[in-house]
Amino acid sequence: MKKVIETIYGGVNSSVGDMLVNRLLPGQSFKAVGPIVFLDHVYPVTIKDGTTSIPTGEFAHPHRGIATFSYVLNGQLSHYDSKGNHDVISAGGAQWMKAGSGIMHDEKPFSQLNGDIFHSLQFWINLPAKNKSEQPEYMAVKPDAIPELQLPERAGTLRVLLGSFGTTVSPVKTYSEQFIYHIKLCPKASFTLQAKANLECAAFVPACEVMINGTPAGNSKIIIFGQHGDDLVLENPHIKSVDILLFGGEPYTEEIVSQGPFVMNSHAEIATAYREFFEGKYGTIAYR
Repeated sequence: MKKVIETIYGGVNSSVGDMLVNRLLPGQSFKAVGPIVFLDHVYPVTIKDGTTSIPTGEFAHPHRGIATFSYVLNGQLSHYDSKGNHDVISAGGAQWMKAGSGIMHDEKPFSQLNGDIFHSLQFWINLPAKNKSEQPEYMAVKPDAIPELQLPERAGTLRVLLGSFGTTVSPVKTYSEQFIYHIKLCPKASFTLQAKANLECAAFVPACEVMINGTPAGNSKIIIFGQHGDDLVLENPHIKSVDILLFGGEPYTEEIVSQGPFVMNSHAEIATAYREFFEGKYGTIAYR
């Protein structure tokens, strides 16, 4: 039985510097999908002055209580944080940062050639309460470190960005059962994935419209599935490959209190997060 579609949501546009971003989570009628409480789609943008990977610092900001997961579809993205971590990932790579008890970080899209396209996604993954006070961590995941499976009938590929698919496991740390898959579906191909029972699930299609359980979806829209049914039927009617992101996980059963860049379990913890940020306890970023 096909999994029931509860909501299709187009998100809300906002500007981040020179980039236009579509904010899809949280939505109008839903706060999270499993532990994933935030999804930004950075629309494709031409990099005009991206010859350096070092950020200017004007967009540096704090986080606490979550892990951020940035996935690059096109271009390159650099990362700097207040724990001394810095790296660069290219298309097909990801950056995971556990903010834990508090960290400052900065990211910059860049290119060694003017005119290149940058296109990415960022997820915020809510940490269990017991992990929110842990020390921050960072991991750059190069494209060849993300496991990729061939779909049956030459239908395409499935990359395990987060969590597991069968016996294939992403190298990225998780603190609850959760997953993010990037499916590239070949022209005129279809693939049926059986969703795991008791896990919340959503699909995101960044560009070309596809059919998901018989319903058209695309152009930066998110589909939220209900608990009824098992099958996710993905169909590509086009004569070129298309991208589909599937994500979710076990329901987050603790209280979710979100404000600005912090996601905690109470308003008192949010107040503490802000106070410690203003006291300088998250450190500073050394750009080099």
